[in-house]
Amino acid sequence: MSANPFFFARPPVATSNRPVASAHFNIRPITGALGAEITGINVATAGAPAIADLRAALIRHQVVVIRGQALDPAALEQVTLRLGSFGHDPYIRPMPGFSNVLRLLKEADERHPDVFAEAWHSDWSFLDTPPAFTLLYGHDVPDWGGDTMFASQIRAFEALSPAMVRLLEPLKGIHSARRAYAPAARSLMADRLPNMDIVVSESAMATQLHPIIRTHPESGARALYVSPSYTIGIDGFIDQEAQALLGYLFQISVDPRFTCRVRWEQGSLTIWDNRSVMHLPIGDYHGARREMYRTTVAGTEPVLEPCPD
Repeated sequence: MSANPFFFARPPVATSNRPVASAHFNIRPITGALGAEITGINVATAGAPAIADLRAALIRHQVVVIRGQALDPAALEQVTLRLGSFGHDPYIRPMPGFSNVLRLLKEADERHPDVFAEAWHSDWSFLDTPPAFTLLYGHDVPDWGGDTMFASQIRAFEALSPAMVRLLEPLKGIHSARRAYAPAARSLMADRLPNMDIVVSESAMATQLHPIIRTHPESGARALYVSPSYTIGIDGFIDQEAQALLGYLFQISVDPRFTCRVRWEQGSLTIWDNRSVMHLPIGDYHGARREMYRTTVAGTEPVLEPCPD
């Protein structure tokens, strides 16, 4: 008897996105896999206990959307510093006067529908120490469209068979920025993203090795750490072998069961944990203006810790 195609062949994945109550804000999960909306807090003036609860919620839910904020670039920098030191943002010039804030801008009169970074990725995974968190603030958003999707790499890891985990544990992915930021992309970037101050460089051809499975340094959870944007191979594998395995991992990493979708409103601040999620901006608002402010929080070198006995 053939398998029913309407049922997943893989085992069910644990759901652990239930909220923990906080005295400092209200929290509501977005999906069973990840994400939470937070209301009732002003992040610019919140005290240390509220920020500690916010960080705990971010680690637990992997993505938090904080509604009703009023942040200029200076205030966003200050909020960022309450979560850690600034991360390094290569290949994009920061806003004048704000060396740690990127402006992600698409004007209504642009010729092409392309948007910045419209492919699944974890921010700057080609660095030796990629950022821990990214903060993105909606300064001017379209009335509709422009959502951001997120995929839990913890949930994706949990769906792997024990045999696949054993195969992946010793492997390292080869990460590189070459597809997006090498000199060959200069004319394409200028034509397709004319209002993004992108700086292409030969340094984008460099590669960086990271474990395909990483351990979250704060929660201890294991997560996949590959992306279609920046993972170009597997150390020690010929390309044909690597692409076959990566193709499967890319597919399972964005399984709809492991995702949530964030709808933007003006004044929304979304913070995500690059150590456990990938994200994808949706470019479905051509003809509308969208201006966002973005910062990152420094992270540590990705590692895979041994499983406790």
